[in-house]
Amino acid sequence: MTVAGDHRPTRGASVRKAAEAHLAQMEGRYRGLLEAAPDAMVVVNSSGDIVLVNVQTEKRFGYRRDELLGQAVKAIIPEGFAERLIADGERTASEALAQQIGTGIELVGRRKDGGEFPIELMLSPLESVDGILVTAAIRDISVRRAAEAHLAQMESRYRGLLEAAPDAMVVVNPAGEIVLLNLQAEKQFGYSRDELLGQPVTNLIPEGFAERLVADKLRSAEDALAQWIGAGIELIARRKDGGEFPIELMLSPLESAEGVLVTAAIRDISRRRAADADLRHKVEELNRSNDELGHFAYVASHDLQEPLRMVASYLQLISRRYKGKLDSDADEFIDFAVDGATRMQRLIQDLLTYSRVGTTGQDMVDTSSEKALQQALTNLRGAIEERRAVVTHGPLPVVMADETQLIQLFQNLIGNAIKYQGPGVPRIHVSATRGSDKTWLFAVKDNGLGIAPEYFERIFGMFQRLHKREEFTGTGIGLAICKRIVERHGGSIFVESEPGQGSTFQFSLAGSRRK
Repeated sequence: MTVAGDHRPTRGASVRKAAEAHLAQMEGRYRGLLEAAPDAMVVVNSSGDIVLVNVQTEKRFGYRRDELLGQAVKAIIPEGFAERLIADGERTASEALAQQIGTGIELVGRRKDGGEFPIELMLSPLESVDGILVTAAIRDISVRRAAEAHLAQMESRYRGLLEAAPDAMVVVNPAGEIVLLNLQAEKQFGYSRDELLGQPVTNLIPEGFAERLVADKLRSAEDALAQWIGAGIELIARRKDGGEFPIELMLSPLESAEGVLVTAAIRDISRRRAADADLRHKVEELNRSNDELGHFAYVASHDLQEPLRMVASYLQLISRRYKGKLDSDADEFIDFAVDGATRMQRLIQDLLTYSRVGTTGQDMVDTSSEKALQQALTNLRGAIEERRAVVTHGPLPVVMADETQLIQLFQNLIGNAIKYQGPGVPRIHVSATRGSDKTWLFAVKDNGLGIAPEYFERIFGMFQRLHKREEFTGTGIGLAICKRIVERHGGSIFVESEPGQGSTFQFSLAGSRRK
């Protein structure tokens, strides 16, 4: 019997309709989310049949939607998926919901054409009026697998290169801990690999290395990679037995999943240090020997000058007084003796000049190179007039130099240019150009015989002659004197030449300190 005013059946119907409308709305939203998902989405019922898929599933597996709905999930995931289902008939819905389904499950998917590809599953339970369903997000991980395989291959190659390296190689993480090393590191430091892995690198290199790390927490990884890490850093390393030895570090950054690592190539430079010390010792001994030799040459030449001058004077006197009054053999012998005495005087004078370089004029002063050149030309007036040589020059600067030695330098170079000349008029041009670091580069260019390239270095040595004495007079010391003068002034000298095309001798000198 229905009581007047009792509307409960009507109210119940309206509530049910509202619930159905809400459910339909929720289902629509769920389907919309499913379709918008970037991964393939498959919903499976308790029997393992597919009840819902999205468009990405169709694309990924090559099936149409109506070909998949109602089919067993094993059609696309043949192995492993069924065992992962929460609704496998052996657990209740409550048990299934209480037990977290595994995520990141890696299996194999199968396309309609039979082709298989690696996938990663993300499973989650879904309650419905039909029981517990399983929503599976399926991601194709082919690219990731290929990348991982490539990374593993690269890591294997990197380890191989690390082991094959002739130097000790140590890889350090951002915390300053050793994460990788090679066999040479074990040998060099006396530790086993297990004793070093995970230990602070400061156990091996106690001072200086930590400050060099790119991952020192004072800079970001980007800053560290942007800034080139110093190479050839010399530090001190310590072996397991406490012994220390000098090393050279070559550092380079290495990006990894753990952050920026540092690869350190560590070279034991004990032998090099010993060789350097030995070389320095030998150079010092050689310098002492050269100083002693220079002093000996100076003393010997100085002491020989007076008796030789007397001998030469008497020979010249005999030649003037008796030449032509004796037989022809005597005249020839006198000529030989005069010529020999003259050459000996020139040699002794050159030796004295060479030995004096570096012992006189110790204070470099502002010197007009043009004035020095003019004085050199005055000293060479006889040779210039005899050969009718033409000497020109451009603007010449004030330099820091010993004036006497600068005159000698110009005199030797221009004198050689006049001497080593074929037929024709000697033409010499002197110029100067501004170099780097406040230096001037001088050039003495001639049109003489020229020099073959294989003699470019040799000609600056002592007693080096490229021609027979009968062809050109000289002692073979002139260019050695030039080299010593230039080097004593902190510069360098070299030649550019070609046989038959003349030569250009160039040397550098420091400019004036005046502004």
